Amino acid sequence: MRVINVRLSNQDHVDELSIRLGCDCSNARWVQVLKDFPNLFDLEYLFQVKKRLSKRVVSQVDMDLYEWECMPSYRSKTIYAFAHFKLETNMSSDELTKILQQPITDLTNSVWYPKKATKSLSLNAWNSHFDIKPKYPIYIISKGRVTCKTAQSLDFMGLDYSIVVEPSEESQYRERWGDRVLVGNFDTTTRSSIPVRNWVNEHCKAEKYWLLDDNINYFYILNDNQSLRCKTGSVFAIIEDYVSRYENIAVAGMNKLGFCKPTDKVAPYVLNTRVYSITLLDKAMNEQIKINGQLWRGRYNEDTDLCLRFLKKGFCTINFQMFTGDKATTMTVKGGNTDCVYVDDDNRLKFAQSLVDQHPDVVTVSKKWGRFHHHVDWSIFKQKRIKRDRFVVRDYGLFIDEY
Repeated sequence: MRVINVRLSNQDHVDELSIRLGCDCSNARWVQVLKDFPNLFDLEYLFQVKKRLSKRVVSQVDMDLYEWECMPSYRSKTIYAFAHFKLETNMSSDELTKILQQPITDLTNSVWYPKKATKSLSLNAWNSHFDIKPKYPIYIISKGRVTCKTAQSLDFMGLDYSIVVEPSEESQYRERWGDRVLVGNFDTTTRSSIPVRNWVNEHCKAEKYWLLDDNINYFYILNDNQSLRCKTGSVFAIIEDYVSRYENIAVAGMNKLGFCKPTDKVAPYVLNTRVYSITLLDKAMNEQIKINGQLWRGRYNEDTDLCLRFLKKGFCTINFQMFTGDKATTMTVKGGNTDCVYVDDDNRLKFAQSLVDQHPDVVTVSKKWGRFHHHVDWSIFKQKRIKRDRFVVRDYGLFIDEY
């Protein structure tokens, strides 16, 4: 027996699937179709349908909760399919493939009927009427990825940046990126990114700096339940300006594109949580959490550890969801930490346990989907932001442009 979530866009599609399944799926919330199930009438198929009793309520983000005055307009609400029901059945994947008219495997748990065409993310893009760029320097730490997706994405936005690499890879990177390459004097024998992160923190002389992973394939703005690529670097400036309104935000950044679904009600940001891969760090606040003179430590989960240390010190973190980056999933792209950090043959037990050892009061480990995961209780951090009396207000000139 298996359950598949089925979504449909209109009544015609509901009627069509009802015919293919052999039962009326109108206003259904649960449909059971059993084949060759013992019954008194010796029927090949048995059907059972439970109807939806009430309409679903559309929920919208209340922007009054987010101190968003004088920032770019933002709206987000829950978007429901025209029809949505759970299909419980014992039919094989091959039989379901024929009925639903799309490939169904034993792992499939959700479909649109008929199958939805993939929307292009490159038809339109956000741009700005003004040439607004971030105030603070951008560092990309890169290893084994000379093509550096993040650098290409920043070029698309017309931004300056530096790529920090190991000495052994300098010539390869310089051939592609020229003077944008920085070679740091840091330990390359640890097989982790900790030394280069600490080197960047000491190298930067500005009050703050951006630290980016090298596997981000474009940056996006989410608004009105639609994510579009960003052609303007003003998104970095918007985050800088918003953070500057407060005295105690230690880390800010952008969430991963895939975690902010256009069909969901998505808050413009989340406070006091993990920020990773696209981070804005404050040098003065960094000094207050150093351990043995170093900002970053350990081998695994360095971003989560850093955020927890800031939060335990009483600072705030903020992860923006109106602005996102399409970061490649961990271990799916060669280079970076893929070949040297995420290689322990223990289903990532050391990876998860290391964070428990650092923060046993808020972290636990469990095993799901065949490997170990850590779980952080972020809910205990309830500190509030301290707002400054005066702060920057300006027009960012955002508009949707042809790609």
